[in-house]
Amino acid sequence: MLPHHLRVTLSEAGATGMAERAVDAIVIGGGVMGCATAWRLAMEGARVTLLEQFPLGHGNASSHGPSRMIRLAYAELEYVHLGRQAWRLWDELIAETGIELLRRTGGLDVGAPDALAMDEVALTYETLGMPYQRLDRGELRRLYPQLNLPEGSIGLYQEDYGILAASRCVTTLASQARSAGADLRDNELVTGIAPNGGGVEVLTTRGTYRAGRAIVTAGSWIAPLLAPLGIDLPLTVLQEQLAFFQVRDPEAHRPDRLPLIIHRFPGTTSLGSVFPIYDHQGIKVMLDRLGPAADPSNPDRAIDPVLLERLRAYATEILPGVTGEILETTSCRYTMTADEDFIIDRHPEHGQIVFASPCSGHGFKFAPVIGQMLADLALRGETAFPTARFRYTRPALEAAWRREVAA
Repeated sequence: MLPHHLRVTLSEAGATGMAERAVDAIVIGGGVMGCATAWRLAMEGARVTLLEQFPLGHGNASSHGPSRMIRLAYAELEYVHLGRQAWRLWDELIAETGIELLRRTGGLDVGAPDALAMDEVALTYETLGMPYQRLDRGELRRLYPQLNLPEGSIGLYQEDYGILAASRCVTTLASQARSAGADLRDNELVTGIAPNGGGVEVLTTRGTYRAGRAIVTAGSWIAPLLAPLGIDLPLTVLQEQLAFFQVRDPEAHRPDRLPLIIHRFPGTTSLGSVFPIYDHQGIKVMLDRLGPAADPSNPDRAIDPVLLERLRAYATEILPGVTGEILETTSCRYTMTADEDFIIDRHPEHGQIVFASPCSGHGFKFAPVIGQMLADLALRGETAFPTARFRYTRPALEAAWRREVAA
């Protein structure tokens, strides 16, 4: 049951004459996941309203910037299956719009032989019959002189890597959702969600909306929205940062000569990543899962100078062509689960409310297929895509929640 203060607020909102609009589905959150969900719902003929608290395409969360990675380099077969479907849907979107959203590059997973997941990724390739190359350090130096990896490093090259033009992907998904009939409303903060019979009421700073279904894809703001509904998500929001570096020979660092790189380290899920020059003057480098915990409501997006210097030292060490000059820095929010798997589920008591936190630092690439999964769950209560790994009641999340309560 909802807390009394929320029930009163929703009731009073209707009594004061706020506009009430009935649609089939309301999507809360207009990042890449929300826009993809609105698109897939509208493509199925649903009447859809999307509500976003900031201007669409804003830089306050996790979906902005010139680039994100798409890959099939996963230890878990579910992600490979979803990744293949995501490739297909991105390609379909490109064919429909004629907009360049994706550049295939090939990719390297590099690290010491005992780096986390190196063997598991290779096993995935072999299990699924995916062609790949295993390279020793000498072969890496010969093929990619742009890299200077530590002694003993190995590499796994696989062709199914690409760069997604992140901000352009979001605006294209939003445009396609609108073209299919969705109503996208930005600068409108959602302040409450409540079941209403078999449907929902959504209260915002502008009015009250009624719908048959609600899909919550609010990124780092999702936990406070769901808590009044009895859903306690054990999420940690990290403020991560990256930088674009000047290189001495830009031609040697373009996608036709330098692949995408994931650098795996022993004993940690933290990753180094390198993007060749794409839609930017410099090469993009990141060390992730290192940022401080952040309050989603805190507007501060300041760059941490200590972490930035650490990143500069890393970039100049493994990339001899980097001058050390930083062309641009930016930050983004990682909404992390304890096991780094996504959350995609329905409310256990109110199945008309679907929610997703498909983040943990590796979600962007899956947006079109996750949008379809959420549309399926909202409209039909089930989906043909694998979801067991993403239940919010799975043991890893329950254990994390118990630790939070004990603390």
